[in-house]
Amino acid sequence: MSILPTTLLHPLALAGALWVLLLWIAGKGLGRPAPRRWQAGLGALAIALLFVPVGPVSLGRWVESFYPNPSLPGIAFVLALLWRSLLQRDLRRPADLRALLAFTAVAGSLLYLNPLWGRAVDFYYFGWRSGPAIWTITAVALFLLAVGNRAGLVLTAALGAFALSALESDNAWDYVVDPAIWLVSLGTLGFRALAAVRGRWAERSARAAALVPGAERDTTPVGSVPRSAPADL
Repeated sequence: MSILPTTLLHPLALAGALWVLLLWIAGKGLGRPAPRRWQAGLGALAIALLFVPVGPVSLGRWVESFYPNPSLPGIAFVLALLWRSLLQRDLRRPADLRALLAFTAVAGSLLYLNPLWGRAVDFYYFGWRSGPAIWTITAVALFLLAVGNRAGLVLTAALGAFALSALESDNAWDYVVDPAIWLVSLGTLGFRALAAVRGRWAERSARAAALVPGAERDTTPVGSVPRSAPADL
């Protein structure tokens, strides 16, 4: 097993997630983004929390015991949130985020919902070294890079981490998707789809409501008849 999960990637992901959470709590309490001095202090606190004892082990090791393989898209998502919380700038372009969410949603559904299909095809099996998953991830990464989508950089970093055995797993799928980012992707895409449907429904309702007053108007053409003319004319 590589020593990197306990010295680099896992603490990076966990400390980043804790830092984002602390910054969000501070922002809610202050009613505005935390000042620079607070940001540094909360970052130090997030790192210190990794060493808080939980039984015989630290909090960092305890989380790692049941969540040993944070994917590179998950780490990238946490770091992008942290960047936005610290500098009020968003590294994620809408197209980049959509591509990354779509990829992790599809890949996670194929892997984690596979038992529901009777295991006709074990997609996780294809993730071992020299497996089809590596070529699939490579092809998707090259396509995204070719169209200028920065999600391709994240997948390329995942392939590099896989080549270096930077996680506990030797399966390529674990480097591009994990249960947390899969659920986040499904939830985000689901909420966006629901918002789009509601927006279209509201637009149709507004159009229908706008037509009601016009339908009540008397549109019968009126001739140029003088007011003093007899009624039978």
